[in-house]
Amino acid sequence: MSVSRAPGASLSARQWWCEPGEQVVWALWTHGTTFRVDGCNENGFPKPGMGKRFGSAVGKAGIAVAAGALTGVFGGGEDSGRVTAPPAKGLTVFGPGPECRARGLIRSDVPEGYSAGDVLWVLTPNRLGVLLSQRIEPKDTGPGGWRQLGHGWGDVGRVLVGASPEEFGRNVPGAALRSDPVALWFVLGCEEIVDCQVTGPEHRQTQCAVVLRDGSGFGLDAHMAADAGMMADAVRRYLRGARG
Repeated sequence: MSVSRAPGASLSARQWWCEPGEQVVWALWTHGTTFRVDGCNENGFPKPGMGKRFGSAVGKAGIAVAAGALTGVFGGGEDSGRVTAPPAKGLTVFGPGPECRARGLIRSDVPEGYSAGDVLWVLTPNRLGVLLSQRIEPKDTGPGGWRQLGHGWGDVGRVLVGASPEEFGRNVPGAALRSDPVALWFVLGCEEIVDCQVTGPEHRQTQCAVVLRDGSGFGLDAHMAADAGMMADAVRRYLRGARG
């Protein structure tokens, strides 16, 4: 890893949140949020007059209905050209209405001094944590300096602006890498999650969709189909292990 880049998601999770010895199964930064919640606009605000697209996606109807609902949100299959395309933002909140659990969680208060723009999702064998980065204003210190770009995806959160090879910013060669602080926002326990699926249009199934009991949930853009599959498989193993 270049010392001119921020440490990756796993290091941030281990350094600031995990218990000693707690394994990170996967960790992913998402940048930006969009909403696909019935009755709300893409920013998550209630919008009167919008018809419901899901109804009760899980509940008594079962997980199979949730899978169909996800196709309507992210696209997929032979009808992918006639449904909503995958969003460009890293996190999609979906659900059957404004009162759904996922929207409530994502609009809950954030820790003081932290921002919900960059969200760190961390799965361990015991829990799925949702963490936030510190609120840092963009800053350009001129040639040879740094511009804070946000954490973004993986370890490409901070880029060296100048061309001088001796300018390393906060991560000094020979010293242990340090990551910016993160703080817990909320935890998704196994009792809240009913399934985790890979979804998206047939040509780009990169969404790892965590489905909650009321049919709402979170779509995490893994950027690669193989990564989305790995993440979803790991969440399902976590659920099976937690439920015995």
